[in-house]
Amino acid sequence: MKVKILLCSMLILGSLSYAAEADSVAQEVMSEVKNIEAEYQALVQKEMERKEEFRQEKEALEKEVQELKERQLGREELYAKLKEDAKIRWHRDEYKKLLKRFDEYYNKLEQKIADKEQQIVELTKLLEVLN
Repeated sequence: MKVKILLCSMLILGSLSYAAEADSVAQEVMSEVKNIEAEYQALVQKEMERKEEFRQEKEALEKEVQELKERQLGREELYAKLKEDAKIRWHRDEYKKLLKRFDEYYNKLEQKIADKEQQIVELTKLLEVLN
């Protein structure tokens, strides 16, 4: 009888210790899953912030391109006037120098616009990928 009681108590103690181990393993797993979920949410938040930065940069570039294009609007009229003045005015050489500077300025302006538009295209593609 004592042997049966001893065996039953050992069996009960063994099952209790096994249940305690299973609970601690389950708690460890749940804790690890929660940590992974928290890291995932932090990464998603960083991604959203970066996406917003790209969107704001794109808007700023679009505004800048619009301003640069507005500078280009009166170009043809002034260019024609300078070209004509370079032919008929007293200070032809001065007008020709001015016309050359005018061409250089607008060539740089066009290049700048093209570069900014390329950046906008790249940002647009990047934002499409991030969506």
